[in-house]
Amino acid sequence: MKISIVNPFIPVFQRNYAYRKTRLWQPLSTAIVAAWLEQQGGWEIQFLDAHVMCWSVDETVARVREFGPDVLYYSSERTDAWELPIPDLSYITDFFARLFDGWSPPRWVLVEGPHGSIYPEDILRRLPQAHAVLRGETEPVSFAALGAIARGEGLAAVNSVSWRDGRGELHHNPDEPHPVPYADFPSPAWHLLPMERYRDGAAPGVRFAMLETSRGCPMPCGYCYKQMFGDRQSKRDPAQVLDEVQHVVEKYGVRRIMFQDQIFTLDRKHTRALCEGLIARGLAPKIEWRCQTRLNGMTRELLKLMKDAGCAEIYTGLETGSDEMQGEISKLTLDEYLEYRDYGESIGLPISPNFIFGLPGETYETALESADFYHRLGIAIVPNVNITYPKTRYHEEAIERGEIAGDNWDEVVMGAGLVGTGMDKATIDKLRERALRMNRLLRWKKRLWRAFGKEYGRGAAKRILAERRRRNPGAKVPVVR
Repeated sequence: MKISIVNPFIPVFQRNYAYRKTRLWQPLSTAIVAAWLEQQGGWEIQFLDAHVMCWSVDETVARVREFGPDVLYYSSERTDAWELPIPDLSYITDFFARLFDGWSPPRWVLVEGPHGSIYPEDILRRLPQAHAVLRGETEPVSFAALGAIARGEGLAAVNSVSWRDGRGELHHNPDEPHPVPYADFPSPAWHLLPMERYRDGAAPGVRFAMLETSRGCPMPCGYCYKQMFGDRQSKRDPAQVLDEVQHVVEKYGVRRIMFQDQIFTLDRKHTRALCEGLIARGLAPKIEWRCQTRLNGMTRELLKLMKDAGCAEIYTGLETGSDEMQGEISKLTLDEYLEYRDYGESIGLPISPNFIFGLPGETYETALESADFYHRLGIAIVPNVNITYPKTRYHEEAIERGEIAGDNWDEVVMGAGLVGTGMDKATIDKLRERALRMNRLLRWKKRLWRAFGKEYGRGAAKRILAERRRRNPGAKVPVVR
């Protein structure tokens, strides 16, 4: 049986204050599905990554038509963007309209990804050629659905599938209660991917790979769409991850890696085993890698081990430099973050905070506090405005308040930065302009400091922390162990 696995070209999305740009990273989930199909046998696979190849819709359409698949398997979003998908369907509907203009649909047309997982009925109505939407984490439902198709059984009994019957009626099967564990997935079919094309925007000339060691996030953040990977962490065996690292390094010359776990260090024993393995296998000197994690409970010992194992930077979801807003979103305290950043700086391990304008409860004053906090640390402010994604806690709370209806993407886009805040569009415009001015000033300061052989922002975490303690001497002092 022939299958076309289509990872579409995803254009930059910018409307109102919503902005998303899809990275040139490997589409891991569809590559894992391809590897599983190869294990099953009996499948001829066409794997298309139109995004990294920069193919137009017409170029992708021509390749699918020439191949003539029995199954069209379309992925609406890449693995690294599951929690914050592009809030738009136009690139999806455009591809389907052009593909099926004068061309008969294959025997099966399947759509997977966060868009269908959020609004499956909407996708099936917008795409009349689609037979089914595969909901939730890509791999387990794909294994089940494609296995059923190969056996000639259809999809009526496959959990986590929304499907259209011969009369055009829509059916939504229950969610799968016991999906295949993440640890049992095969490694991605790297050989089907144009590995030389993938890169990290910060180092475009360096061979790059995105990997995962775990999935799932039990934390209560209100802005991430978590239904694709769940609330519980599921881990891969460290040896399997190390084998993958060794494979991409030795076979494809990869020297830069992003571990795209939601919380890389949630299980410290697991993290320690990975780091020790990278050192033991001699991989640490060959690569530099990055990860994202939540810093709560992190130890100096583990940070040092990560550094020794090749970690070049840690990204963490601080999101705001306002004490008031930190209380709202339940992340680290600012003092705790400053402690971690100061220690990371002392061992040469940058700990870089993410930033979001317009979280619920934000005001002009709290946003300015954040901008000043990041500026003093020497961090350029990306005026990233919060998007209230469907099925998130912030989205559910906005429905309860009557701010949104909760049934469409347009209100998600138009409410960016506004839902749940004390700001209007004029205020957001003022803030964004202020942030751009601060960034121009920051560039000037950095040039001036470099002229004197210094680095603007270095040592700032320690200074800011000392200032905060002088202002509030009775406050509880965080200790990074």
